[in-house]
Amino acid sequence: MKKMFTFLILAVIACQFANAKSINDNTDKIKALEEKCYVLQNKQVKADNNLRKLIENQHVAEREIQTLVKKNDAQRLAIDSLQDKCKSLEEAQSTDRENINGKIDATDNNVRTNQDLLQSRTLYGVIVVIVVLAIIVGIACWLTKRIKSGTSTIGDVRRAQEALQAAQTKMQEESVKLDNQLLAIVQKQLDASVPSANKTTGEPDHSLVVKLADEIARIETNLSKMDKSVRGYKQLVQAKDRMINNVRANGYEIISLLGQEYNDGMQFQTRFVPDESLPEGKRIITGMIKMQVNYNGKMIQPAEIVVSQNI
Repeated sequence: MKKMFTFLILAVIACQFANAKSINDNTDKIKALEEKCYVLQNKQVKADNNLRKLIENQHVAEREIQTLVKKNDAQRLAIDSLQDKCKSLEEAQSTDRENINGKIDATDNNVRTNQDLLQSRTLYGVIVVIVVLAIIVGIACWLTKRIKSGTSTIGDVRRAQEALQAAQTKMQEESVKLDNQLLAIVQKQLDASVPSANKTTGEPDHSLVVKLADEIARIETNLSKMDKSVRGYKQLVQAKDRMINNVRANGYEIISLLGQEYNDGMQFQTRFVPDESLPEGKRIITGMIKMQVNYNGKMIQPAEIVVSQNI
């Protein structure tokens, strides 16, 4: 009986021990499961956070896409507007081109008309000069014959001198008048001219200003030998100075050397003439055949001068 009781006690102890061991094993498994569950929960939280961030990024991307769509629409409208403006500019350029071509044709016609007028007036001036010179030569020949024949009187000589002086004054007045008309025509040509570039050099066409400078050289030389009391003298001087100032505003400089003392350092084409009325050793520039012309500080025509000297 005691043995049976002992066996039962041992059996109960063994069962309890086995149950305790089983409980310990289950506890370890539960802890392991809890740890795995905790890890999974952390991963779930991270996944939720990442998902939230992705959703936020998606919203931001959608807003940016909407902004880009609006910008694209605005750019499309701007492009359409620019295309319309380009068409308008092309039409305006076409109209301006036609207007400019018309103005160029009109300017060419004006230049040709002025050139024809200038030629006719120049011819008239030459005829007047020839007539006056013929009168002077005739009077001189008549006076010479009278002197040689011994029949001339002081009154005849005086009258002949007065006639010569009157003829010379008349010739100077006609010359001044023609020069004033010439400068007026050139002024019209300058006002009507359309600046155009040379096809080879790309420089503006200087021919009209150079011709003007040559005329001014002749006019200044004539004025230096003319009495200031000649009718039209002051008007011619003013017109000449006005022309020089007008071309200066466009970058041209017409340089006069008239009246200056000549020195060997001047690199100009020079024509020397003797003049015993000057002090010995003096050399003075008394004539301008061509003016020196500069354009934007660069010489485009050198001067050609006449130097009176007593050497």
